[in-house]
Amino acid sequence: MKSAKSKQRLNEMRTPARSKQNLYTGDRDPVHVYCRLRPMQKDTDIACMKIISPTTVLLTPPSSSINYRNENVKTMEYTFKEVFPPETSQQEVFDKVALPIVEGLIKGKNGLLFTYGVTGSGKTFTMTGEPQNCGILPRALNIIFKTINDFQAHKYVFKPDKMNMFDIQTEAEAMLERQQELHKLKSNRKNNSNPDLAMSSTDITKVEGINEDNQYAVFVTYVEIYNNSVFDLLEDGPISKNLPVKLIREDAAHNMYVHGVTEIEIKSAEEAFEAFYLGLKRKRMAHTTLNAESSRSHSVFTIRLVQAPVDEIGEAVIQNKKFLSISQLSLVDLAGSERTNRTKNTGQRLREAGNINKSLMTLRTCLEILRENQTGDMKSMVPYRESKITHLFKNFFEGEGQVRMIVCANPRAEDYDETLQVMRFAEMASEVEVTKPQIHNVAASIGLMSGRRKANRLFTTARDNIIRPEAKDLELDLGLVYSLGPDFPSLELNSSQASHIIKELMAHLEMRLSRREALKRSKALKDERLRSALLEMEKDSLEVRSENASLRGQLAAAERRVRALEERLTATENASLTHQRKLAELTEYSSSLKRELQEKELLLNQNKLEKEKQKKILERKYNHKIAAEHEKAKEIHTEKERLKNAIEEKENRLRIIAEALHLDRGDNDIVIPKSMGDVAAQTGRDFTPGSTPRALPAHLLTPFSSVPQTRDTPASSRRGVAVANPRHKRSLSADGRGWVEHAPNKLVPMGTVMKPNISHSKVVNKLKSVKDIANSKTSKYCLISQEQDTDGELETKLYKGDIVPTCGGGAQVIFNDVEMLKQFSPNRDSQTRISGTGTSCARHSGKRRDTGCSPPQTPSNTSKKQRVDDD
Repeated sequence: MKSAKSKQRLNEMRTPARSKQNLYTGDRDPVHVYCRLRPMQKDTDIACMKIISPTTVLLTPPSSSINYRNENVKTMEYTFKEVFPPETSQQEVFDKVALPIVEGLIKGKNGLLFTYGVTGSGKTFTMTGEPQNCGILPRALNIIFKTINDFQAHKYVFKPDKMNMFDIQTEAEAMLERQQELHKLKSNRKNNSNPDLAMSSTDITKVEGINEDNQYAVFVTYVEIYNNSVFDLLEDGPISKNLPVKLIREDAAHNMYVHGVTEIEIKSAEEAFEAFYLGLKRKRMAHTTLNAESSRSHSVFTIRLVQAPVDEIGEAVIQNKKFLSISQLSLVDLAGSERTNRTKNTGQRLREAGNINKSLMTLRTCLEILRENQTGDMKSMVPYRESKITHLFKNFFEGEGQVRMIVCANPRAEDYDETLQVMRFAEMASEVEVTKPQIHNVAASIGLMSGRRKANRLFTTARDNIIRPEAKDLELDLGLVYSLGPDFPSLELNSSQASHIIKELMAHLEMRLSRREALKRSKALKDERLRSALLEMEKDSLEVRSENASLRGQLAAAERRVRALEERLTATENASLTHQRKLAELTEYSSSLKRELQEKELLLNQNKLEKEKQKKILERKYNHKIAAEHEKAKEIHTEKERLKNAIEEKENRLRIIAEALHLDRGDNDIVIPKSMGDVAAQTGRDFTPGSTPRALPAHLLTPFSSVPQTRDTPASSRRGVAVANPRHKRSLSADGRGWVEHAPNKLVPMGTVMKPNISHSKVVNKLKSVKDIANSKTSKYCLISQEQDTDGELETKLYKGDIVPTCGGGAQVIFNDVEMLKQFSPNRDSQTRISGTGTSCARHSGKRRDTGCSPPQTPSNTSKKQRVDDD
């Protein structure tokens, strides 16, 4: 199959015949390529392909194709093994393409079948089909199990060894594994099969020529090649897209396989469909412009048939791996090639399309190099490892097996450019040749006779029916068991020169004679075995009879014990029922008590919540009242201070007037008004701890001197030393306990009643640890600082607060009061008075004692002094 290569523009060209170099020899077969056309989706679509014979199609480029625009208009013919028109049924495609491969699989041959074509050309439909119209894969599974149904080995007799080979287990080991499988929970396992794919038995043909002396087992694997990575679609676990990547390795027989793939032993077509649909749910599908359900990966469903000969008795499999025969059928659904300018794919879909096209290009390159190596003298290296799909099927092209390819084509004119590339690939693939598989008869090589299984079946039937009365009339076809071989061939001696016919007859007679001798030896051996078996059985029968007599006595005693135990068991069951009733009553009573307890606890919780709400309401109510009383007390105190200041101001005015009058009269003694003492006493009585006391007048704190002062004596020398009055000693708290006093190292001593004093307190100069504050015995905090005010006087500030513990084990200070103390210079009041009163004060300074605490001058005071001087 080659396309015409001519530079002239012709309407029709005929494909040249294949070169004689490419004709396959007797031990090699070419890759059989078939073509299947898809029906047109719409009546308005224009076709670019036409079937001109059962094996040839004609491809005509439309005006919209790239080749037509490039002035490469050529009508080309392509020849295939067979061309299937759109109306071809699935059964016809299977019978002509896949059935020979399935027959070869049962006979021990490897096979590879893959579908190739553009996206949306019908590859998946051909391989899988629809529920009412099965494809190649379901039909192949149904035929395989219909053929080997009576010759299947028990499950787990053949066990994969994870190295692409199988181990043979005994019946006891296989039964143990089957029992372990029965203990597994199967209730949560969902049925993934589609029952519509199961065909009726009347629609299934049975493959003839199966070796009845072998036992068979079917194993399936299902993998996909996505973005040039292999994933196992049958791996245990939840159905998800995140599957681990598998590696492709080479086994001891130089066959490629997927390492660590899940290989499931199947006993029916339904189990195979279940495994297939489980993998189909994990297969990557996506919606594209050209196909609503486009495969984004290559899927490979592999069926491996393991067969091994039974022993000479015809019952168990020979326990030797050398006699195993493993045949493999791989059904590959290749992802469709597509062009980006038509699908408009972006992102992940664009990356998938690139990997698909790259893998298909690698497959084409490998086949081209194979063809060149087979037709030419030079041997180039085939790049199998550049793609996983070619690496996996390397042994098919370089080893033995049958390779079939179905090219699915969409005859629409829009798909011409892609279909042209597919046709060129099919043309090249049909010229590649593979080695024919060879079939080896293992049983004949080790001297086993044919018909062993059937002979054992007949012997088993006779043994089972020997005790029946009609056993004497049982007729057995022993000719099938002891057979000397096939019948004599039909030979006719027409001439005396037909010596080869005589040689064939002699060979046939010699074979029958050797077969007769072998059967005689076998019969004698079996007779001897039967005689010894009968003697052993007679001895065993005598022993069994004696044992039977003793066992009967033991059985009678055991029956008596059983009856006694049954009576005791009945009484115990009655007592147990009584106890169960009582237990049920007590349980019900306990449940009722628990419900009552829960109801009472609920009522108690509700009462507690109500009490908490009432408590909070009362606290808010009384807190408002207490705050209002505090506000009233502050107002009363403020009013009291204002009245006291007014009284002091009046008393000072009266004192000044009295001093002026006494000076005019010449009295040297100054009488302190009684009201001044009352003021001092009142001032002392109004002091409360914790409040900020007002500074007392200096004349109440400084004692009078007994020495008379002259007019020339300075005012500063007339003042005495300020002393502290112990009766008015200051305290910052009511009890003085629980305070942390944080004061600087060098605190200026005040020496007056203004000195801060906190008794029974802890003095801290610097906070070095949290333990200084976070102490259960301390609840108050006082921070003392000293600085100068704007007039240069000493100002002491006391910041007071409460110590509150925190959740982390520390403590925090919440400041709620600030107290400021000032100490004025003793010369401040005299200097202020001298600068304010002028000469009037200087003139009368010698007639009175300077107390240093005169109130500030007002216009009314000044005018009164002026009138006294005039008098």
